[in-house]
Formats: sequence, C-alpha cells, structure tokens
Amino acid sequence: MKIRIQKWNLALISSMLLVFLLLSSCVTSDGGTSGFSSSKKAPQWMEDKDAVYSPEAYLAEVGEGDSLKAAKSAAAGAIAQIFRTRVTVDMTVSTRYSEITGSDGNSQGSNKTTDVAQTIGQTADQTLANLRYGESWTDSLGRVYVIAYLDRAETGRLYRQRVLDEDRRVSELLDRARQQTDPLRRFAFLDAALVVSEAAGVLLQQLEIIDMPMARATILSNELGALRAAQADQAAGIKVSVQVSGDEDGRIAALLNDWVAEKGFSASVGGDMLLSAVVSMEKVELNNDYENLNWELNLALMDASGYPVVAIPRQGRSSGVSASAAESRAFLDMTKTIQGEFDKEFVAYLDSHLTK
Repeated sequence: MKIRIQKWNLALISSMLLVFLLLSSCVTSDGGTSGFSSSKKAPQWMEDKDAVYSPEAYLAEVGEGDSLKAAKSAAAGAIAQIFRTRVTVDMTVSTRYSEITGSDGNSQGSNKTTDVAQTIGQTADQTLANLRYGESWTDSLGRVYVIAYLDRAETGRLYRQRVLDEDRRVSELLDRARQQTDPLRRFAFLDAALVVSEAAGVLLQQLEIIDMPMARATILSNELGALRAAQADQAAGIKVSVQVSGDEDGRIAALLNDWVAEKGFSASVGGDMLLSAVVSMEKVELNNDYENLNWELNLALMDASGYPVVAIPRQGRSSGVSASAAESRAFLDMTKTIQGEFDKEFVAYLDSHLTK
C-alpha cells in the first residue's frame, strides 16, 4: 500500500507540473495580430524596429502600456507626434473645413469627408489614415508592447488621391463663385475654396512625411496665394454700414466695426450691407446686495437686397457690486454674443449656399 501511494503522488506531481508549464508558456493577446509569451527574450522589432520595418518602406513606432489598448494608443501617439511637430495645422482652418465638408458632403460622401477632416485636424484620439498595428509582446513584468506602422507606398497613394480630390473640389467651388451675381454669395464660395485649398496643403505636407518623392510629384491646379488674393479682393469690395443705437460709449459699435474688419469687409457709411444693433439697459431692483441690470441686444445683418442674413435678439441680466460693474458685465455678455453666436450664425449663412 505504501508503494502505491508514492507512485500515485509522483504521477500527480508530474501532471501538475506539466499543466503549470503549459499555462505559463501561453500568453494571449487582447487584439493584436499575434501574441508573445512573457519570456525574457524580446522580439527583434523591440531591439531594432528598423531591422523589421525598414524606414524606407514604413513609418513605425513602438508603444508601451499596461494593456494592449494603452500600448496601441501610445504607439499611435508617437506616430501622430511626428506629424504634429512637422505640420502646422491652423485650428480655424480645421474647424471651417469640417463645417464646409459637413455642409457639402455630396461631392465626396459623408464618410470620406469626415475621415479627411479627422486626418487634417489630427484629432485628440490621434486618428491617422491607414494606421496599422503589428505584433504585440508582453514582458515578464506584464508590460505590453506593440508596434504601429504606416506603409509608405500604400498610404502615400491614399493621401495623394485625397490631395487631388480636394484640389478638384477647389476648382468646383471657384466655378460656382464665378456664377454668382450677389457679392456676398460670391465671397461665400471663394472663402470655401480658400479653406479647402489650405486643407489640401496640410494633406500635402503630411504626404511629404510619408512619401516625399510622391508629394513633390503631386501638382495642384489651384495656387494658394492666388486664392487668398481673390478672397481678400472680394471681401474688400463688400461695404458694410454699421449703425448702433442706445450705445452711448460706443463700445458695441467698436466691436461691430472690428468684426467687419476681421472679415476683410470695408466699413462704409453708405455700404451695400447694413449691420445694425439696438442696445438697451435698465436698472432693476432685486432682493440682493448688488446693483442689477436687465440688458437687451438686437443684432441684424442685411444684405444688399435687404434680406436678413443674420438676426439675433438676445437679452439677459447682470449684477455687480456697483452700477458700473453691472454695466461692464452686461457689455461682456454682449461681446460674447457678437464674437461667438453672431459670427457662428454668419458663417452658417455662408456655408448654406454651398449645398444649393
């Protein structure tokens, strides 16, 4: 009986050891193309990524994290950083481009325009066109590594096509601008053409990083400098008359004249367009320890035919430790209305013509 127990224990121990060895040698990956064990020896791409992903053929970076998701995010961020440090993206252009492609998605399709807008803007989630992930590996401490890469030739062809698509889009917008008889509508198409052209320029800069010979062989039919000059000339020819009532200190009038200048328009007493504002403030008694004012601002921009381009009636209440403090707060609220809501409504009016 004693001998049988010893044999049985020996068989059990051997079986448990075998299971342990099998389990410790198997480490699965949670989304990579392949998984590696937590062995001491790292894969070759960890030691020398250029030996596996040739710099001539790939743009590659290794990411590290406490999970595969975190490692992928780090790898994508490392590649995105290459673009961010070498390509200047004007956030105003990026925002306007997204608005324009959202308004005029028919020429390229909503999915494609959204993808291009993300690529141009290099959004917070580090979206990169055609980004792929290779193998992942987990070390003995549980740290996960993964390699992200862009195939230069394949991605370069994708970017080049997008650049050419945007260049054709610019040509279409310029053709439509020439068909307009209304100065403001012509400006709308020229402004959109300029924004799309600037966006195409960003894509071309990104293509230079991916495949410089391909970028240099990509010729645009619309020159950015000429577009800027055409848009500026059209804007300067639009004369706007600013008329404000109830603004004794002239602060609202100054804000509106600044807005006209920022758009490149010309302020003129006898302008074709009318930008009017009616301001009113009234003291109100409330059960508090402050001075209180009810304020009202009515803004309206009329085109040459008298059509209301933008009309914004706004009212609110402001409080302060003194009457001047309450008044200053009221003008601050009105300033936000003019520089924020009013300008946004005007841009939306311009873009509304792009789908007609």
